[in-house]
Amino acid sequence: MIVIVEIYGKQYKVAKGDTITVNSKIDLDIGKTVKFDTVKAVFDKEKNIFSPKELNKYKVSAKIVNHSRDKKITVIKKKRRKGYQRKNGHRQDLTMIEIQSITGSAKKTAKAKTDKE
Repeated sequence: MIVIVEIYGKQYKVAKGDTITVNSKIDLDIGKTVKFDTVKAVFDKEKNIFSPKELNKYKVSAKIVNHSRDKKITVIKKKRRKGYQRKNGHRQDLTMIEIQSITGSAKKTAKAKTDKE
């Protein structure tokens, strides 16, 4: 089962056992579990689910593996003939998580049809 889940404003395509790097720092210790509720799509062997009513049943839980920082990015601003120059740097916080489980029901509930006489 493959799921598209939204984590801090970005969408990631994950499956059970995957390790992904999230582009922000999750304020939990290493080894703790975190649950994500905003599932955007579910791809299973039999069918694909995009309906928001059915997607509300699905949850993704992940374990925090590591906190790190990305490489440094240099930001330079300059306006010609004005004497304006600025040099700044930025390092993005990263969190590596491992997908533990994807919970939810993929079964359809069959409604019994009643015969009207």
